[in-house]
Amino acid sequence: MRIFQVLPRRMRFEARHATSVELCVADWVAGSRYRSGTTVFAETGGAPLLDVSIERFAPARRLASYRTAWDLRRAVARRGCDLIVFQQHIATAARIAALNPSLPIVLQTHNFVAPSATGPAAAALDALTAWRLNRLGGITFVSETTRRDFETRWPQVRVPRTVVSNGFDFSGWTPKVPRAKQVLFVGRAQEDKGALEAAEGVARFAARYPAWGAVFVVSEPERNPTYFDAVKAALAPMGPRAELLTGVPFSRIKALNESVAISLVPSKWIEPFGRTAVEAHAGAATLVSSGTGGLREISGDCALYLEAVTPEAIETALARLAQDPSLAEGLAREGAARARHLWRLTAPGVPASERDATICERLDAFYDEVVRSWRPA
Repeated sequence: MRIFQVLPRRMRFEARHATSVELCVADWVAGSRYRSGTTVFAETGGAPLLDVSIERFAPARRLASYRTAWDLRRAVARRGCDLIVFQQHIATAARIAALNPSLPIVLQTHNFVAPSATGPAAAALDALTAWRLNRLGGITFVSETTRRDFETRWPQVRVPRTVVSNGFDFSGWTPKVPRAKQVLFVGRAQEDKGALEAAEGVARFAARYPAWGAVFVVSEPERNPTYFDAVKAALAPMGPRAELLTGVPFSRIKALNESVAISLVPSKWIEPFGRTAVEAHAGAATLVSSGTGGLREISGDCALYLEAVTPEAIETALARLAQDPSLAEGLAREGAARARHLWRLTAPGVPASERDATICERLDAFYDEVVRSWRPA
């Protein structure tokens, strides 16, 4: 099968700086039996995340989604294609469908598909969104949480759908023993990720437990400099025991999850999935989680859940783990096993009859279903 895997504008599929969406795409393509027939479309950039066929878009300042649709139409005519896969943006996916009416378009969502806010235009906007979605060949959701929410909110959309979560090639993960007495936070510099509460809670904990340190990996600080400065100030009392990092490649984040004792995911919003939680389990860190949305779907009983996203609750949870190493080790061990069962991309050497389907196998099967059932309008 010839597949075009298309990233939204301003995504460059670069190894040195990749978003969670780009990491997902790289993982799904790497584990697909259609990898050799897949071309990734992304903006002009540096060394790619994955050794795969790539076509580069020139950056577009205006009408970016229309230009993407036209560029793909020309690429289809030039190279041939059986299926186009697009990430996240509904309007662009619909425009791609309009300009390539003979091909099925699969939209891969990474968030909730929320209806419009209330107001005089809300009904019309929701009708437009439903019409756009019904033009597609299929939709994937990153968790059962997001699929259930979609089916409740959008009963008028009837295209094929499935859940395709983030996943990992666990053969490349090597958890370390013993673990460093550090608490890891990875997230954007925005309030709904709970970065400030995390910094304040960790600082309070570290004041009581001087053998412990922290590493905060904060992305996009330039989008919220005041908030970032507040996080920095909250960590300041820890001195050199706290590292505050920005612009960190995924390879470094992976290494941290493989070595730290505790990973902290204190999201305040309803997480669609929560890749950082899977990364913590993959590295065999003990996870402290807020448990919102898809976070409980990820961790089950293998995390210590916060009673609230407050500095006090975070301090209490961290202290409990520091005082009870057997609890921490048990959660880490069980979380690592759960992740390797549920979130594996591939299972080389294990017959399909002896295991559940992997994430990439389920995605490939969905592609097959969409292409087989597609009937152009």
